Amino acid sequence: MSLFIVRILVITSMSVALFYSCVTIAQSAFQTNINAFEFELTSRNSDTAKPNVLTMLSSRLADLNVPGAGVAVIENGELIWAHGFGTQLAGKSMPVDENTVFSVGSVSKMVNAALILRLVAEGKLDLDTDVNKYLKSWRVEQSRFSQKNKVTLRAILSHTAGFSQHGFADFQPEEELPTALQTLNGEWPAKHRAVRLMFTPGSAMDYSGGGTTVSQVMIEDVTGLSYPAAAEKYVFSPLGMTRSTFLNPLPASHGNIARGHNRYGNPTALPRGWEAMPEMAASGLWTSAYDLGLFLSGLIKSYHQKNGFIPQELIKDMMARVPNSHYGLGPIIKTVQQTKVFYHGGANDSYQAWLEGHLHSQSGIIILTNGSNGGSLFREIRSIADSTFNWQVTADEVFKKPKL
Repeated sequence: MSLFIVRILVITSMSVALFYSCVTIAQSAFQTNINAFEFELTSRNSDTAKPNVLTMLSSRLADLNVPGAGVAVIENGELIWAHGFGTQLAGKSMPVDENTVFSVGSVSKMVNAALILRLVAEGKLDLDTDVNKYLKSWRVEQSRFSQKNKVTLRAILSHTAGFSQHGFADFQPEEELPTALQTLNGEWPAKHRAVRLMFTPGSAMDYSGGGTTVSQVMIEDVTGLSYPAAAEKYVFSPLGMTRSTFLNPLPASHGNIARGHNRYGNPTALPRGWEAMPEMAASGLWTSAYDLGLFLSGLIKSYHQKNGFIPQELIKDMMARVPNSHYGLGPIIKTVQQTKVFYHGGANDSYQAWLEGHLHSQSGIIILTNGSNGGSLFREIRSIADSTFNWQVTADEVFKKPKL
C-alpha cells in the first residue's frame, strides 16, 4: 500500500473519529441539559429568591388542583424529550406518559393552519383568493363589509377576516353535537349566534374561532374528506403523529386519555370524563406531548430546510406577521432579542395547552394539562427551560401581551 493511500486512510479515520466525537459531545450536552430539566421539575427548590420557579412539579400540580401534565422539549429542531407527570384521573393510579392524549383547545388552529398550507402547496388552495371560490356547502355573506375586500385564507389564519364568534362552549356527554354548518349558521344544537362579518376584511384584527370553522368547511369541500380524515392525510400521517385525532367526541377506544378536571380538581364531563369540541379546526384536537412535539419539530425544520413538511416559502409566510395583526398564518409572532418566536395557547373547559417555538435557535416547548387551572404552570415550567437549556428568550418576554 502506498504512503499516499495510508495517509488518506489515516486522515479519513481521524475525520470520522472527530465527527463521532463531536456528535458524542453534543449528545452529552443535550443529556446534561435534559437531566437538569428533569431534576428541576421533580426536585424541591429551596431558593427563596426564585418565587416563580417550581418547588417540584408534583407539588405544584397538587397546589393548583391539576392532576396531570405532559411536557415536550425541542432542541436543534429535534424532539429530544417528552414526559408525563401526575395522573389521568384524580384519585386513581393512571399515570400520564408522553403518549397520553389531552384536549388542546385553540392549539388546534396551528394544525389547521399547517393543513391549509399543505393544501396550498398542492395547488388546491390559494392564500389570497376569495374563499367563496372554494366553499360549496356554505357561503360568506355579501354585505357592506365584503364590498371592498374579500375574505381570504390569509385573513382567516391571521384573524383579520372580520368574522364574529371568538370561541365556543364545550359539549357534555349527554348533549347533541352540531355539525359545522349548524355552527356557522347558529342553529341548534349550536350554542351561539350565526357567524357573520363584523368589519371589512384586512382592516383590523379580532380573534375568531368562527372564521376558523369557515376554513374547516372549506377543507372538507375542497378535499372531499371529513375534517379528521383530511388532518390524518395531510398532517398526522406525514409527521408520524399516531396518537392525534380531531374525532369528537373522542372514542374511549382511543385509550390513554387524560380526563378533564375543573378548578377544584374534580372530574368533569361524567360519566365519560371528557367534553366534546365539534368545532374541530378551532378547538377539537386531541394529541399527546410527544405527538405535538413532532409537529413543532416539523414546523421548525421546515423553516430551515428545503423539502420539509411545509415548503420553505410557505412556512416563512406562516411565520411572518400579517398587516394589522400580531398573528402570522396561525401563530402569534414576536421578535425578542433578535430571535423570532411563535406560539399559541389553548383552553377548553377542563384542559390548558401551550405550544412555543424559537426559529433561530430551533428550540421550543409543549405543555399540556388536564385541569382548568393548568395555565398557571406554563410560565413556571417555561422558566425552568430558560435556565436549563440556555434559551435566549425568557418566559417573561414571551408572556408579555403582544403589540401590533
